[in-house]
Amino acid sequence: MKPNNNNSESQAFTSVFAASNRPSGRLDFGSTKTATESQNNQYNGDDSTPFQGIPPNSAAGAAPAKKIRLTRAQLEKLEERLSARDLSVLQALRKYRFLTSDQVGRLYFTNCSTKTSRTRNQNLLLKRLSDHGLIRPLARRIGGYQGGSSVQIWYLTEAGYRLLTLNTPGEHKRKRFSEPSPMFLEHTLSIAECVVQLTLICRNSHDLSLEAVDTEPSCWRKYKTDGRVRYLKPDIFVVTSYEKYEDSWFIEIDLSTESSSQIIDKCNAYLEYFYTGIEQKETGVFPIVTWVVKDKARKEKIKQCIRESIKGHPKMFLVITPDELEKMIRQYINSNELL
Repeated sequence: MKPNNNNSESQAFTSVFAASNRPSGRLDFGSTKTATESQNNQYNGDDSTPFQGIPPNSAAGAAPAKKIRLTRAQLEKLEERLSARDLSVLQALRKYRFLTSDQVGRLYFTNCSTKTSRTRNQNLLLKRLSDHGLIRPLARRIGGYQGGSSVQIWYLTEAGYRLLTLNTPGEHKRKRFSEPSPMFLEHTLSIAECVVQLTLICRNSHDLSLEAVDTEPSCWRKYKTDGRVRYLKPDIFVVTSYEKYEDSWFIEIDLSTESSSQIIDKCNAYLEYFYTGIEQKETGVFPIVTWVVKDKARKEKIKQCIRESIKGHPKMFLVITPDELEKMIRQYINSNELL
């Protein structure tokens, strides 16, 4: 059952690591409130692969901007012609900034009988949206991502953004598109890939559902400490449900670029935010903070770093590899894995 809203720090964390009443006896890392069954489970998922990112020496250029600006009347007429799937793809590009063709296909073409069929359909949709001037690919295909294949990466144009905000006049004007750095692009695509994998895991499981997904910067948390305003900046905030239990997670995508001191600084930021009690007061629980790393060697390095540096605090950190995402959601994790 969902814990009460006692504001004391010790009790606020109880629901995160207290022993569960579930038959499996595994730990409760998140909220134990009853969740409704997700409608996503009616879809058949597809395969997912560990994300590897883009090599640091890769270069991505922006495609030359078209000199055509669509009027509001043209955008309104175009919106009427778009399917629900078209609009979903545009919303995803707005949310994740960049997506590969393959990620679009795996998210939105779930009923294709073969991968070839899925690829053909996803490419037709992307070409159609591109011809309308709503999306655009980066000028160069990027090699080294997802098994070394050459990958086309898409982003939302100004026209696409304006179409999505036709009915929200108070929306801030989008900044002019600028070429992303290789490191930024790698990190952004890896965040998207993590969400894709979580989505597919839940679609393929009758007892799992993805209740909520929020990415940076909208998942950031604002708080005040020592009279100063600070921001906690997770890469992803996720709420999942399993066997009628709902769990929440702050996820950090690690690409082996941060030093040990940077990892510890992030841990201390999460602890600082935890002790404000803001999250616990608003939601009843504090999410488990999960680092998703590329390989087992990096996993052991971060675990050792946290274990040696963060002591005397509630155990709230977890380090996993991409192939352990389903294990995380199902909470098939020993208590000694929490740091």
